[in-house]
Amino acid sequence: MAPRSQDPMLSDGSVSIYGQFAKVLEHQLPKLRSHEDNSFDDSILQDRVHQLFEIVQQFSAIASEKAFKVKEEEVYNGVSSPEEFENWELEMKLWRLVEKLYITRLIPNESEQEQKLEELTSILRWLQDNTPDVLIPDSEDNLNPRNKWSYTRIAVSTAQYKPLVGKDIDLDLVENLDVDAPLRTDQRIEPADEEKDAEIFEVIYKFVLLGHIKSAIDYAKDTGNFAMALILTGGLDDSDDMSDTLQQSKMVKSTWIKLVYKLSQNPRLSQFERLIYTYLSGGDISGNLEIASASYDEYMNVLINQLLVYQYLKNEKHKSVDNIHIPPPQAKSTKDVLTIVSSAAGTNAQKESTHLIRNISASVMINEVESLIKNVNKNTDNNVLRILTHLGIFLALVKPYQNPKDLGNAITEYVSRLFDSNQADLAPLYLSLIPDEEDAKKAYYSILTAITDKEERARQLHVAKKVASLHVDDDTVIVADDAPKEKLENVLKSIVEREIEETAPYYKQSNGAIVIFDEDLDDSISKEDSRLCNAVDLFYENRMFEDAIESTITIIRRFLMMGKLASLKRFSKDKNFKNLVSDYNVQKMGAENDEISEDTKLELIHYENFVEGLRLLSQWRSFHAGSSTYDGSTVEASLNKTTKLMTNLVSSWLKDFSDPMLMEFRTLYVPYLIIELITIYENARMKDWKYIRLAFNLIGEVANDGVNDYLKCFETSGRLQEFLAKVGQLSAIATEQGKQGLYCL
Repeated sequence: MAPRSQDPMLSDGSVSIYGQFAKVLEHQLPKLRSHEDNSFDDSILQDRVHQLFEIVQQFSAIASEKAFKVKEEEVYNGVSSPEEFENWELEMKLWRLVEKLYITRLIPNESEQEQKLEELTSILRWLQDNTPDVLIPDSEDNLNPRNKWSYTRIAVSTAQYKPLVGKDIDLDLVENLDVDAPLRTDQRIEPADEEKDAEIFEVIYKFVLLGHIKSAIDYAKDTGNFAMALILTGGLDDSDDMSDTLQQSKMVKSTWIKLVYKLSQNPRLSQFERLIYTYLSGGDISGNLEIASASYDEYMNVLINQLLVYQYLKNEKHKSVDNIHIPPPQAKSTKDVLTIVSSAAGTNAQKESTHLIRNISASVMINEVESLIKNVNKNTDNNVLRILTHLGIFLALVKPYQNPKDLGNAITEYVSRLFDSNQADLAPLYLSLIPDEEDAKKAYYSILTAITDKEERARQLHVAKKVASLHVDDDTVIVADDAPKEKLENVLKSIVEREIEETAPYYKQSNGAIVIFDEDLDDSISKEDSRLCNAVDLFYENRMFEDAIESTITIIRRFLMMGKLASLKRFSKDKNFKNLVSDYNVQKMGAENDEISEDTKLELIHYENFVEGLRLLSQWRSFHAGSSTYDGSTVEASLNKTTKLMTNLVSSWLKDFSDPMLMEFRTLYVPYLIIELITIYENARMKDWKYIRLAFNLIGEVANDGVNDYLKCFETSGRLQEFLAKVGQLSAIATEQGKQGLYCL
């Protein structure tokens, strides 16, 4: 396992795993942006590649830190969580595989065959890195070259004396002690020496499996196996310390491989000596697989190495030792290797291959990660979803993503899990990484419209503005963008436009009379009304004044057309349309074009006055329903304020507009306002009888159709009979104080 991360960002226990992965992206993406350049400067390209792999390295470090803490809990507190430890360890290994393979894939090779060799080598090195280090048995006797075959040496030296004492000579025992004697003469060594050799060759084999050829050579020398050490020198890489001098005298690699294969065919070889040679030559690896069956990594190691040797020989331009033919490998490709492992019934290697994270690693090996991402759904395991999402983001940063919609769906699902885990603050970062802009809009739509709390939604928008936004170039590669505000605004516009469009069928007038709903009841505001209100609120919260004005006009017209005054009051709560117009004017100051006409601004101001009147009406209803007393100066002041505002509305609201819809609104709502004002006067008579007089004055104004349009509004709206009934009711009330009360009118 890797050493613990020293980065406080990654090791802070107070930050969730979701937060830690998000912080990596937040820190690294701005660096990638700084390397976005149209030039072909190699240094810029190198810096960008470096930053890309820093992302993967930090993902690996996070997983390593998590694994370490799980093990720490076990050691110090006795809390054992083997499954959790395995998950984090496998994830750490996965990110290392991504790093190794994509470094190879990003560096172009001369040929496809060379690319295969590079990738196989990367996978093999990764598997070897995953294998625990070799534990050398604590036996000083083995580490003394002079002790090589010591029991056999004694037996040979004493054999000449056996006839003298009447004993038979052991004819099966070697007569010479050179290392090839058992193979050459078909004679044996002492069983005790065979047992020691088996231990030594097993250690050497483990070194070979790890790719530690130099260590295997050293151990072979230390144990007196000089012939083995000499053979192993052919397996040294160019990077090994001794290779520069030895390479000059050794045979070409392909010749060495074939000769080692020939050697592996000798039936007199001991088990692990044979395994060493078959592994190095890619020969019959059935014995190697049998030994490796307990471990997925070792099983894969053996198969990948055999395929690598085969590809190496196939790639050799100059053939050698044509009379030695190594059989084809069990697997012709990495995909075949994975199939063989998954089909190795009854082995622990096959059982381990079913782990979900190993499945992801397998998809990385064969470059089929996108197929896994495509299958992400609501049932996908949380950790698997997190891994696939970040793996997909990395791939989209590296190269064109073939199916950006699939990645968008995975990110959207991940964002929904963030909300479920109370990590909503991280959502804007990931939404900004959705490759397809239309998918990003849909994701924002589903998330933001689901948030009904204004403060929470405002917080989401605030975080979204701070995110270093990303866009997708023509090849659907995620790259950095310096215009996060513009992209966010486009998304918000799309959300609101969609809500307005989808709810339009619910706001069509029927042939019957319009019923005005002005009671502040829960069921008076429909689901569609709430959708519209929540959507348009996004413009206000994001200070998109122009869009706010246009959408506000649309939503208010809809509500007025349907008589939905309760919905209008709900929408207008905590808003001031006059201030909205002022903010827009300031924002557009100095601009050449003013997109919002003066008539539109004036219409909005008229709506503000109307809404204020509705608020006052609601207050008076509540006041009267509560049987409150009309005594006190504050009541008088409130009555005066209401009377003044309502009178102005009745006389001037939308009066001078030529728009047919606005003229219709005046026709519909002036009668409503007059009847409501008469009701206020009627109730206020408890305070002062003068309000009855004011009510009759208003009635007289309605009758005077030569100076206003009140009577016409009543007639056109069909509420004249309702008005006359109200007049009759008021006349009856006026008799409460007898003739004296009537004389005061």
